[in-house]
Amino acid sequence: MTDKWGRRLFKAGTVALLILGLVHSLSLIRDLVPANETERQLIGLMSSYKFNLMGSMRSMADMLRGFSVSFMLGALGFALFDLLLFRERAGLLKRAALANIVWLAAMTAVSLRYFFIIPGSFLAVTLLIFVLAWVKLPAEAST
Repeated sequence: MTDKWGRRLFKAGTVALLILGLVHSLSLIRDLVPANETERQLIGLMSSYKFNLMGSMRSMADMLRGFSVSFMLGALGFALFDLLLFRERAGLLKRAALANIVWLAAMTAVSLRYFFIIPGSFLAVTLLIFVLAWVKLPAEAST
């Protein structure tokens, strides 16, 4: 019975990661819309002012976009990893859940420090789902 709930929670965590990655991808298809003149200047400087980054000229907007794409690919990559594993034996799922927990704990900590409540809550809920899956999944039997 524990194995059944662990598998369900693992699948739910996988779906949550897919949703997280897809929702985050929506931010990549829209340009920032300034609300006032100060924001317009800030966005303009972030986009137009380039600095030398070890021989390549990059703007702050380029850096933010790159980190944003990396986060989205991380979430979707872990989701794909989980989709490939969810029919495997329970012990392997437990270890995969632990890998998800470590990544999600780090991302949640970063999110709580540097972002706003929505990404932090998405990450925290997904982290909680994988923690519960890890608790419910049985460990591999030792030989």
